[in-house]
Amino acid sequence: MKIRKRFLRGTLPVVRLLPLPTAARIVSGIGRFEHRLNRALRLRFDEAVARGGRILGCDWDVPAVSNRLAGNHILWRSRDLLVDVPSNARALGMFDVEGREHLDAARALGKGCIVLTSHFGAHMLPAHWLYRNDYPVKLYMEKPRSLSKFMASRFDHEGPLSQDKLFISRKGDASDAASSILRAARVLKSGMLLFLAGDVRWSGQLTTTARFLDRRYTFSTTWIALAAMTQAPVVPVFCRVGEDSRYHMQFHPHFVLPRDAQDEAQAGGHVQGFLDQLQDQIRRYPADSNEYLFWGDEYAAA
Repeated sequence: MKIRKRFLRGTLPVVRLLPLPTAARIVSGIGRFEHRLNRALRLRFDEAVARGGRILGCDWDVPAVSNRLAGNHILWRSRDLLVDVPSNARALGMFDVEGREHLDAARALGKGCIVLTSHFGAHMLPAHWLYRNDYPVKLYMEKPRSLSKFMASRFDHEGPLSQDKLFISRKGDASDAASSILRAARVLKSGMLLFLAGDVRWSGQLTTTARFLDRRYTFSTTWIALAAMTQAPVVPVFCRVGEDSRYHMQFHPHFVLPRDAQDEAQAGGHVQGFLDQLQDQIRRYPADSNEYLFWGDEYAAA
């Protein structure tokens, strides 16, 4: 992993000089080559893909999906570094976007908007696209590593709603969690977009259990609490790497959760609903499943 990271840091500035879809194919080619070369790695991927196919009832071409998944793993770990280029037009040319009207319709309600993402596919690229299109967006998540200089430059560091104050930590206590949620709620009430994931395995307060890939895990319900508290519309978004090596992003129609959605009796159903959407994406695009097929017992429900 360390060798791969050093290699990518040295390679990306060079490959970005090429047409970006070509650069994406070169970067993913590193993972596909490693997959073919390393038998132990290949078997691990093959076993994970075969198991996932059995669970989801899919007749996948295991060797082909396994190899492409290995390539997409490299793109996934490189976050949005591939499109860290000065030209907006060049970066945005890497995106094929469906459903932007759903996002804009949600914003038009005037209550802010939760852009509900996941760790599927090119999961940080929707945030990059939002910044490139000048949407007023904040991230609510653990501070990502290896982000582009472009995205990092859009983070503000001062003020009550600064991006720095919205990054969360698993090491925080209950008071830290409560303060961060209040800040996130203020972001929504100010009319901004809040970008956060609905598939985060967590422990402690604001969690519930749900089934995902035939195992029960404990998931964060923070997004549900925020949506119920603020009545901000929720817009799910999924982004995958297409056969053309571009980012195919889809915004789904918005929904508004009832005010009692954060109650323990209700939260599990809402989490499960989003996870069911996510599993449908994995069925259709298994090579964009990233680490899901490798999830083990960490955060598994008792």
